[in-house]
Amino acid sequence: MRVTNGNMMSSYLKDIQNNLQSMDKLNTQMNTGKQVNKVSDDPLRAVKIMNLNNEIADIEKYNYNADEITGWLDMTDEALDTVGTLTSEIKTLLTSISGAYGKDEIKAIQTNVNEKIKQIGEAFNTTYAGKYIFGGSITDEQPVKITTDENGNANLSAAVSNGIKVDYNLNINQVTNSGKGDGTNSAINMFEELSAALNTEEVDMDVIGDLSKRLDSYLSDVLNNRSIIGARTNTVQAIKDTNDENVLEMKGVLSNIQDVDVAEKYIELQEAQMVYTASLQVSSKLFKTTILDYI
Repeated sequence: MRVTNGNMMSSYLKDIQNNLQSMDKLNTQMNTGKQVNKVSDDPLRAVKIMNLNNEIADIEKYNYNADEITGWLDMTDEALDTVGTLTSEIKTLLTSISGAYGKDEIKAIQTNVNEKIKQIGEAFNTTYAGKYIFGGSITDEQPVKITTDENGNANLSAAVSNGIKVDYNLNINQVTNSGKGDGTNSAINMFEELSAALNTEEVDMDVIGDLSKRLDSYLSDVLNNRSIIGARTNTVQAIKDTNDENVLEMKGVLSNIQDVDVAEKYIELQEAQMVYTASLQVSSKLFKTTILDYI
């Protein structure tokens, strides 16, 4: 077979090009710290990397949602804590009433109770990130309207229907109906009746006694609802913890597939550079020959 300078030059240039591409790939891997920088580098590995990145992104999105839900639930618990504290304070005020109290003393208690009822209404209208936490699915409207009638009685009215439900939270009817779910807003009615019972010339102690018992029952309901919120918070946190473990595991797998061994790549780069240098030295001698050298 006849070998000419053209044949050798073509083969030599092809080898030099391959060597330069190899060095460029190694340099890119060293600079980025990644084994695969484009799909053509390693299609199978590239698909695995993309799938892992997508899975990690999905889980991190779930964790963001979990953080938002946890914040919402924490705010719900704080609101219920406020409601419970105020309800307990109202019960203490009722307990202090005796049949010997005069009109001025009853009026002072009524004023105090009315203010606490309004504060309870404000607690029911607590917001998180601009949304009403007890609004069910209607989170842009106040779930409770707070008014005072011409007689000075404090009135609370619910604006959300009983059928509205948020899976990770409680709506206004769930936290005011004493677990009955019958749409009667029993706690709200109770507070209105309490305000009216104190706005009389002579307080009916039997009515006050009955309302005091209803306050006790409602306090138990508030504690039960806080237990529900606590259980949901623990569930969300447990899911988030599991997600965090999965993300760490997948990032470890991704690192094994994608990250370069810097020391190993440095050695490979040095070897490629040595081969390239040697090729240039060989070519300087090889292509000094002429056709006469083959005769």
